[in-house]
Amino acid sequence: MGVENRMNKADNVTSLKALQAWKSIPQQLRDKLVRNVFCGNCSGAVEIVDYSIREEKRALLLTGKCRTCASPVARVVEND
Repeated sequence: MGVENRMNKADNVTSLKALQAWKSIPQQLRDKLVRNVFCGNCSGAVEIVDYSIREEKRALLLTGKCRTCASPVARVVEND
């Protein structure tokens, strides 16, 4: 299942503006961002699943779970 399908299936986007900002990022880069999130429990880079997207002051914030251990993880995606 692709990254977009997991995101749409979870339906966890908190705002249309956040979704538009996320979709403005090229698909290949979005895939890399989702697959490269630090998990403190696993002590390394993991894939984030069941995530929501929120717009912060100058960035997008992805919050969800580690695919490996289900611990909470987050990823900040800074705007250009």
